Amino acid sequence: MPTPQADLARETLKNPYNFDFLTLGREAKERDLERALAGHIQQFLLELGQGFAFMGRQVPLEVGGEQFYADLLFYHTRLRSYAVNGAAVEVHK
Repeated sequence: MPTPQADLARETLKNPYNFDFLTLGREAKERDLERALAGHIQQFLLELGQGFAFMGRQVPLEVGGEQFYADLLFYHTRLRSYAVNGAAVEVHK
């Protein structure tokens, strides 16, 4: 990854995340967290304006001939690069 994107990625990932604002209970599943986050992210991106674009949820990606799904996919319009959020899960054929 080129230096500007690598520096941005490093800064973005080094701080822990606090999801208390979602008010999900302990019984919440990963899908509940994803849905709640996606709703907040969509609203947040609308308020941000320029920069990040929300591209989708559970987006299929092919890497090295293997099929994966990204939890959340963004595109940064100024950096002209994609940002993938969440662990992609391999799909076995």
